Amino acid sequence: MSFAKTPEQGAAAEHLEMQLVQFAAGVAVYEMPVRFVENSVLVAFAETAMNAAAMTAVPDLRGAEMRTVDLCAHFHGRVPADVETLRAEAIVVRSDSRQVRVEADVLADGHRVASFEANSGVTD
Repeated sequence: MSFAKTPEQGAAAEHLEMQLVQFAAGVAVYEMPVRFVENSVLVAFAETAMNAAAMTAVPDLRGAEMRTVDLCAHFHGRVPADVETLRAEAIVVRSDSRQVRVEADVLADGHRVASFEANSGVTD
Protein backbone atom coordinates (compact mmCIF):
# COMPACT_ATOMS: atom_id res chain seq x y z
CA MET A 1 0.00 0.00 0.00
CA SER A 2 1.35 3.41 -0.88
CA PHE A 3 0.61 6.42 1.22
CA ALA A 4 0.10 10.08 0.49
CA LYS A 5 2.86 12.39 -0.62
CA THR A 6 4.47 14.72 1.88
CA PRO A 7 1.84 17.24 3.05
CA GLU A 8 1.96 20.75 1.72
CA GLN A 9 2.71 23.57 4.14
CA GLY A 10 -0.45 25.53 5.01
CA ALA A 11 -0.66 29.19 5.99
CA ALA A 12 -0.76 28.50 9.74
CA ALA A 13 2.20 26.12 9.50
CA GLU A 14 4.20 28.70 7.58
CA HIS A 15 3.28 31.51 9.99
CA LEU A 16 4.30 29.42 13.01
CA GLU A 17 7.43 28.15 11.18
CA MET A 18 6.46 24.48 11.58
CA GLN A 19 8.90 22.05 9.99
CA LEU A 20 8.07 18.46 9.09
CA VAL A 21 10.96 16.38 10.48
CA GLN A 22 9.56 12.84 10.13
CA PHE A 23 6.90 11.48 7.80
CA ALA A 24 6.23 7.77 7.41
CA ALA A 25 3.27 5.40 7.30
CA GLY A 26 1.08 6.31 10.29
CA VAL A 27 3.46 8.91 11.72
CA ALA A 28 4.16 12.62 11.35
CA VAL A 29 6.50 14.69 13.52
CA TYR A 30 6.80 18.48 13.34
CA GLU A 31 9.00 20.96 15.17
CA MET A 32 8.58 24.70 15.58
CA PRO A 33 10.37 27.48 17.41
CA VAL A 34 8.85 28.68 20.65
CA ARG A 35 7.52 32.19 20.70
CA PHE A 36 4.48 33.31 22.63
CA VAL A 37 2.64 30.00 23.07
CA GLU A 38 -0.99 29.79 24.06
CA ASN A 39 -3.30 26.80 23.92
CA SER A 40 -4.67 27.69 20.48
CA VAL A 41 -1.14 27.52 19.05
CA LEU A 42 -0.63 24.09 20.60
CA VAL A 43 -3.93 22.92 19.08
CA ALA A 44 -2.98 24.18 15.60
CA PHE A 45 0.45 22.58 15.93
CA ALA A 46 -0.91 19.18 16.98
CA GLU A 47 -3.71 19.29 14.41
CA THR A 48 -1.20 19.87 11.61
CA ALA A 49 0.79 16.82 12.70
CA MET A 50 -2.33 14.67 13.19
CA ASN A 51 -3.76 15.45 9.74
CA ALA A 52 -0.38 14.74 8.14
CA ALA A 53 -0.21 11.36 9.88
CA ALA A 54 -3.85 10.65 8.94
CA MET A 55 -3.05 11.25 5.27
CA THR A 56 -0.76 8.22 5.31
CA ALA A 57 -3.57 5.90 6.41
CA VAL A 58 -5.80 6.57 3.41
CA PRO A 59 -4.24 5.44 0.14
CA ASP A 60 -4.82 7.43 -3.02
CA LEU A 61 -6.49 10.59 -1.73
CA ARG A 62 -6.51 11.87 -5.35
CA GLY A 63 -7.19 15.53 -4.71
CA ALA A 64 -9.23 14.99 -1.55
CA GLU A 65 -8.02 16.42 1.75
CA MET A 66 -7.90 15.26 5.34
CA ARG A 67 -9.93 17.43 7.73
CA THR A 68 -10.41 17.24 11.47
CA VAL A 69 -13.90 15.99 12.37
CA ASP A 70 -13.48 16.27 16.14
CA LEU A 71 -10.64 16.94 18.51
CA CYS A 72 -10.03 16.51 22.24
CA ALA A 73 -7.22 18.41 23.96
CA HIS A 74 -5.51 17.84 27.31
CA PHE A 75 -3.11 20.50 28.58
CA HIS A 76 -0.62 19.14 31.11
CA GLY A 77 1.45 22.20 31.93
CA ARG A 78 3.07 25.38 30.71
CA VAL A 79 5.80 25.51 28.13
CA PRO A 80 8.95 26.39 30.13
CA ALA A 81 10.39 29.82 29.34
CA ASP A 82 13.83 28.44 28.45
CA VAL A 83 12.58 25.98 25.79
CA GLU A 84 13.49 26.95 22.24
CA THR A 85 11.70 24.25 20.21
CA LEU A 86 8.41 22.40 20.47
CA ARG A 87 7.83 18.97 18.93
CA ALA A 88 4.48 17.46 17.88
CA GLU A 89 4.45 13.68 17.46
CA ALA A 90 1.34 12.21 15.84
CA ILE A 91 0.46 8.57 15.25
CA VAL A 92 -2.49 6.81 13.61
CA VAL A 93 -4.38 4.60 16.03
CA ARG A 94 -6.88 3.07 13.56
CA SER A 95 -8.42 3.81 10.19
CA ASP A 96 -10.84 2.74 7.51
CA SER A 97 -11.18 4.07 3.98
CA ARG A 98 -12.51 7.51 5.02
CA GLN A 99 -12.06 8.00 8.79
CA VAL A 100 -8.80 8.00 10.75
CA ARG A 101 -8.27 8.10 14.55
CA VAL A 102 -5.05 9.91 15.47
CA GLU A 103 -3.29 10.82 18.73
CA ALA A 104 -0.55 13.39 19.28
CA ASP A 105 1.71 14.69 22.01
CA VAL A 106 3.31 18.13 22.09
CA LEU A 107 6.69 18.00 23.80
CA ALA A 108 8.94 20.69 25.25
CA ASP A 109 12.46 19.38 25.89
CA GLY A 110 11.06 15.85 25.86
CA HIS A 111 8.33 16.60 28.43
CA ARG A 112 4.68 16.36 27.39
CA VAL A 113 2.89 19.68 27.72
CA ALA A 114 -0.27 18.67 25.84
CA SER A 115 -1.89 15.59 24.33
CA PHE A 116 -4.60 15.32 21.71
CA GLU A 117 -6.99 12.80 20.18
CA ALA A 118 -8.82 13.43 16.92
CA ASN A 119 -10.86 11.85 14.21
CA SER A 120 -9.98 13.00 10.72
CA GLY A 121 -12.03 12.39 7.61
CA VAL A 122 -11.58 12.58 3.86
CA THR A 123 -13.27 15.53 2.18
CA ASP A 124 -13.69 15.77 -1.57
